[in-house]
Amino acid sequence: MSQDRFAIDGHKLYWHLDRVADWQKNRLIAPVYMEISPVSYCNHHCLFCGLDFAHNESVALDAGILMTRIEEMGRLGVKSIMFAGEGEPLLHPRMVEIAAHTKSCGIDVSITTNGMIGNAGIWEELLPSLTWVRFSIDAATSETYAKVHGISPGSFDRTITSLKEAVRIKRERDLPVTIGVQFLMIHQNLADIEPSLQLYSDICVDYLSFKPYSEHPQMINKSGFTYSASMIDSIEKSVQAFVNGSSAKTAIIFRKAATEAYNDGVQRFTSCCALPFWGYLSSKGDFYTCSVYLNDDRFMVGSIYTETMEEIFFGEKRKKSIAFAETNLEIGHECRVNCRMARINEFLAFLNDRPDHVNFI
Repeated sequence: MSQDRFAIDGHKLYWHLDRVADWQKNRLIAPVYMEISPVSYCNHHCLFCGLDFAHNESVALDAGILMTRIEEMGRLGVKSIMFAGEGEPLLHPRMVEIAAHTKSCGIDVSITTNGMIGNAGIWEELLPSLTWVRFSIDAATSETYAKVHGISPGSFDRTITSLKEAVRIKRERDLPVTIGVQFLMIHQNLADIEPSLQLYSDICVDYLSFKPYSEHPQMINKSGFTYSASMIDSIEKSVQAFVNGSSAKTAIIFRKAATEAYNDGVQRFTSCCALPFWGYLSSKGDFYTCSVYLNDDRFMVGSIYTETMEEIFFGEKRKKSIAFAETNLEIGHECRVNCRMARINEFLAFLNDRPDHVNFI
């Protein structure tokens, strides 16, 4: 049985076929999933940060307006929101309140965080609102963590303490929240892969995920990092050997398919049809049909400070942006290889390639 019971390396549109059917009829639908960037600033300086070009020291979403727009999102059919984006979401002073309000609107809530400023007080208030929280740690030692995250060596212990507190509170309160650790693999942390397996299993996180590096077209610190076939094979063997010899309940997920897809550098679809199913809200309050194209007017289609979500979702700007991505966007030249919507695009490309005699199932 696959360790990836969360389908992290796949997609979940199969469970939203009603929305897919609406899209096939109308093309313009409310997103199933949203990503929101509460702030533009971060307390880490990760070597691989895909949004390093968007960091700003002072921009944060207005909590009152954001929560009003989240209410509208819920009424219009948004099913889930991940708080992540350009900066560290826990740095927003009202993040706990925003998360609780989002859940009260019937929307599933998640946060991707470096976790360093987390503590018992924060997790006691925040975890009950979350479907899942993912700690981006990317190391198993203080030295590697400092190098990869661009912070002082002592920060690793603080982050691990935060993670342990979150796990403790989840267990003591029997909360349904999933707590995961993400390990983005680059040259500087490959030696930490094996020790991380034991470390995070001992902490009893729900999963440990190894994901590939992916260059954002606009990122400043591009490394050009790639994965050889032997490297992928070695990582897979290390993970499998640990899983075979361990009784730990932590799911170990090596995103091999995504790693190989990134290494190939070839898009398996020729047009982007995924934009109707998601959206990105920047820390400035701008709504983008795709997060890869921040500051690009082709994809910036509204602002929560001047428009309602109904006006944004069903407005002419979003309609034109979606149509542009389907018909004129140069996928192989402009897009991020192995982007967040890659698997969804592959699925939609399959649906669009209608065979003859479809009634003969």
